[in-house]
Amino acid sequence: MFTKAFVPYKGYWSSPFCRWQGQLQNESAVVCGAATARRFFELRGYSSDVLDGLVLGTTVPQKQWFFAPPQFASLIGNEKISGPLMAQACATSAVSINYAACSVEMDTHGCVLAAATDRCSNSPNILWPNPSGMGGKPDFESWMVDGFLLDPVAGVSAAMTAENVAREHSVTREESDAMALRRYQQYLDAVANNREFQKRYMLPVEVAVSRKKTIMVEEDEGITPCTEEGLAKLKPVQPGGVLTFGCQTHPADGNAGMIVTTAEKAAELSADKSIVIRLVAYGYARAKKAHMAAAVTPAAEMALKNAGISVADLKAVKTHNPFTVNDVVMGKIMGIDDSIFNNYGSSLIFGHPQGPTGLRCTIELIEELVMKGGGYGLFAGCAAGDTAAALVVRVG
Repeated sequence: MFTKAFVPYKGYWSSPFCRWQGQLQNESAVVCGAATARRFFELRGYSSDVLDGLVLGTTVPQKQWFFAPPQFASLIGNEKISGPLMAQACATSAVSINYAACSVEMDTHGCVLAAATDRCSNSPNILWPNPSGMGGKPDFESWMVDGFLLDPVAGVSAAMTAENVAREHSVTREESDAMALRRYQQYLDAVANNREFQKRYMLPVEVAVSRKKTIMVEEDEGITPCTEEGLAKLKPVQPGGVLTFGCQTHPADGNAGMIVTTAEKAAELSADKSIVIRLVAYGYARAKKAHMAAAVTPAAEMALKNAGISVADLKAVKTHNPFTVNDVVMGKIMGIDDSIFNNYGSSLIFGHPQGPTGLRCTIELIEELVMKGGGYGLFAGCAAGDTAAALVVRVG
């Protein structure tokens, strides 16, 4: 449980998320993330010198990735700081925020930027040395595609782990399709009234399309419309399964960030000093082999236990839900009221750049709590290797 880690109101941002091979496909995730961070500091009227620490979450190697944290810090204008490069697959955002909060709790830092950025597009294709191979022929690995298709411990794809959980909890095709449609309809609320909700936190990304021309990417790219009829027509990805391509997320590119600091500094930096945002607790879990979607519930339960609260105390819940099964099962086990569950959308619909996904969800969680007048909120999401992480926040 945290007692000293706070977030300034509006001390965070997310870029739009663009479906892979979209408008961000050729941008360095580190450089693009730093450029968005600079825009954030300029917009909020902060100096990057306010930071005395950094944690950079990123899971897909970019050129010169070895130098990513100090490069990022230099690009945002602070050459006095650096920090760890955090990579825990889809839980990267949650563990990055946890690291930042722990740094403040232990008084090792007073003001930390937890930033996350990834580009799933054009990910590395790696040749690994294999001296014992025929003629020394190297082994080949496609960083993203091979990761999607095979967990080396579970021996199956990520989608198959969700199917295993669906079978164990008797999730039907009808429940899965209904959840996809519900999440899409909730996302439409986020873009209603000229994207009124998203504009509370989302910053545009500048992309150079030529030496003389740049464009601003201002909204999510690659959202697939959902209808009950359209979902019903799709065939299951696995024979006899409940998941179709309409019931799972898509890889994407994007970035996000959040300042984690003391109560005093948060009040100083806050856009509204009457709004107090505290990081309350962290939780994690690992499910049995090949059951990734099942890990979210125990991670969330641990975070709630560490916070000393129950589901009944929550005003809002956000999840990283790469598969509909995640939310169907979590909702049933924990008894989550649908009226507080993933309002304004989730990664199932707006996509999954991996590193920054959880940060965007947590930011949306905070903004929803502010709109509701405060209260406790829960973020939870699964991650590769049958793992999951969760955070409890409180807005007062």
